[in-house]
Amino acid sequence: MPPSRSLAHELGVARQTVVLAYERLAAEGYVRGRTGSGTYVATDLPDQAPVPAATPPLAAVSLSARGARMAEIPAAASARDPALGLLLAGGLPAPDLFPVKAWARCTTRVMKPLAGELSSYPPPQGLLVLREQIAAHLAATRGLVADPGCIVVSNGTQQALRTAADLLLDPGDPVWVEDPGYIAGRGALLAAGAQIVPIPSDAEGIDVAAGVRIAPNARLALVAPSHATPLGGALPIGRRLALLDWARRANAWVLEDDCDSEFRWEGKPLPPLATLDKAGQVIYCGTFSKTLAPALRIGFAIVPPPLVAAFVRLRTLTDRGTDGFTQATLAEFMRQGLLSPHIRKMRTEYARRRDALLEAMARHVHRAVALAAPGGLHMVARLPDDMDESAAVRASRMRDLAVSPLRAYYPGTPRMNGLVIGFAATPVSMANEVAKRLEAALVSVARTAAA
Repeated sequence: MPPSRSLAHELGVARQTVVLAYERLAAEGYVRGRTGSGTYVATDLPDQAPVPAATPPLAAVSLSARGARMAEIPAAASARDPALGLLLAGGLPAPDLFPVKAWARCTTRVMKPLAGELSSYPPPQGLLVLREQIAAHLAATRGLVADPGCIVVSNGTQQALRTAADLLLDPGDPVWVEDPGYIAGRGALLAAGAQIVPIPSDAEGIDVAAGVRIAPNARLALVAPSHATPLGGALPIGRRLALLDWARRANAWVLEDDCDSEFRWEGKPLPPLATLDKAGQVIYCGTFSKTLAPALRIGFAIVPPPLVAAFVRLRTLTDRGTDGFTQATLAEFMRQGLLSPHIRKMRTEYARRRDALLEAMARHVHRAVALAAPGGLHMVARLPDDMDESAAVRASRMRDLAVSPLRAYYPGTPRMNGLVIGFAATPVSMANEVAKRLEAALVSVARTAAA
């Protein structure tokens, strides 16, 4: 190779540029430097550059049988298109109501004292200061007394459910799930190898008597006692006591999903099922995805004392804990007393948005009936039995409405035709426009079917 000084002069560049290029070629094995002699092209280079390998026609064949099954498990009603927007998106909070300024102040406040801890992994159980704030918040707002030592912070409810399933279930174990019910929660159980047993869910939540008849020896039940997804049923006291009695007799566990119980539109908020648990068989799962933002990825589980060590160990093996900086910011946000006023503000605004959408649908939508759930951030629009639900979803999305098919929520045979629609991220000013778009979508489906 030419001497670096000569080549630099020839190319009109700094000598250091050539030196760095030669060092790069040497590091990659293209040239060899000989002390006192110069730089030489390596003698063991191939005559031709390697031909890029073609993509295998069946790339999935490299998956294990278990991996292939997991890759087919649905995590949502349908794939979400980020370009679609949030109008009528079910179960999502309003991004315009996130307390940006207050959150930023808390972020600044915790940055300096936390700086030294950012160089190490966060505690797999979660920061103690956050677990203490969660315990205080649940006692004040949900009437649930929890020991911070039994709280495990997770990356959202989904991870808490999956952790519990991995610890408590063997492949093939039968598990009760609400029918219709929470899709991602069902997916967490399927990923753990559970045998899903659909139990009918009606206006009063899961039918416990039916569950006892269908699968009396199930190992676990996944329920949302305060607000079943997507129909909104809430378990009355009789069914709650029956569920706990079954769990005790069957030596089974109950996973309580309490993700959006703060938002109750009819009657008083219902206490968690865990407040009635005397045998230590309920694992209570909560999240800040609905009250603040899903992007925070902070949820938690209240775990019976005998399970805490195993929960923490599996969290360590899974991902070494939830982001410590976000945990610290949330703890400061709660410590300053900012979470409860924020929830009250959201509850007031969401009630306005819910009422506005219901009124607009009553006025403009004639081919669907809105079923106003007593809680949560979404509702069901029931379609005529003869309408193609998939076509209705496609037509709605063509008009930038992020609706979901009700059929996807049924692990068993669907018993109703409909769309799952959200109202939290749909401003009051857009309610009439959104209802008109929805009616136009349904009219187009009806006309196509009649043609």
